[in-house]
Amino acid sequence: MWKVYQSLREQYNVPHDKAHDCTKKFLHAFRKCPDNKDCPSLDEWRRLLWAEALGNDYRHLAGAIYRQWLTLRYQYLALTPQVQQMLVTLREMRFRLALITNGSSRAQWEKVQLLQVQRFFDLVLVSGDLPWEKPNANIFLQACSILQVKPETAIMIGDKIETDILGGQILAATIWIRPSDTATAPPQASPDFTLSDVTHLSKVLNMAPSPPDLDDCNSNISNASDGS
Repeated sequence: MWKVYQSLREQYNVPHDKAHDCTKKFLHAFRKCPDNKDCPSLDEWRRLLWAEALGNDYRHLAGAIYRQWLTLRYQYLALTPQVQQMLVTLREMRFRLALITNGSSRAQWEKVQLLQVQRFFDLVLVSGDLPWEKPNANIFLQACSILQVKPETAIMIGDKIETDILGGQILAATIWIRPSDTATAPPQASPDFTLSDVTHLSKVLNMAPSPPDLDDCNSNISNASDGS
């Protein structure tokens, strides 16, 4: 949001306090309701959120600011070349990969399509298309069923303890991509493995003698022949 703030200040001469408040209000409203099914499109809903955040004096900027925000958003979310290569390598190792994401169907499929991530996965499941969302066990079992993978040979990799790791405990093992050095996992949802960077994943799955930044390692993963 910093670059959007800068654009409001430098390109449109919006005062500092107003630019700060606008970006803060939009982000709060967007996180609270990223999609509104009563709106014909995601674009219309987000332009409305920006218009409300900008207020009467700057409402006319909503379309332009929305387009800038959307471009910046997907630049930030884009998979790095390293992550892309890791996913390619895992599939070459004959792992079957599923992407399971919570959220509205329109919003999540927009991410999948604009980021072009579907080419790296054998399956994409969006909770908005299903009766369940993570951490409900059924969404993980659905992925296993479609991929024809036994749950006891599947692994869940994710950065959210409350959804990815807690829900993935019905599988063979869980790998937590810790979002920060200070983040800790609660005992009731303790992952089998913790990594500081997802790009270290292939070395863990390959059972390298000394995988980097591995905080917790046991034998749970050694029998897993497929990943989802």
